[in-house]
Amino acid sequence: MATKKNPVSFLKKPWVSSIGVFLLSQIIFIIFETTGWIPYRDFDDGTLYGKIVGAPIFTKWLAFYEEPHMNLLTVFFGIFFLVPGIIGAIKNIFVTEKTH
Repeated sequence: MATKKNPVSFLKKPWVSSIGVFLLSQIIFIIFETTGWIPYRDFDDGTLYGKIVGAPIFTKWLAFYEEPHMNLLTVFFGIFFLVPGIIGAIKNIFVTEKTH
């Protein structure tokens, strides 16, 4: 007799939480931009953080928000949360588990 594996709830899948963290961070960033309350606005151009945030990639090319440090965080969250979440979703949809 074959045993059935208990399906995992949709919200408990790892890729759902990864995409959820990214979307929640974007909602928070949008709220920060619309209300004008942006934490840690001052950064020195002579520091490593200031040089990274002031780079043209975050001020011109990937300018999602007015504040360049929010652009840096958006790229960071996209790499570490959105990309693995999308890969996990694709694996979950297209790759079927082998049952014994």
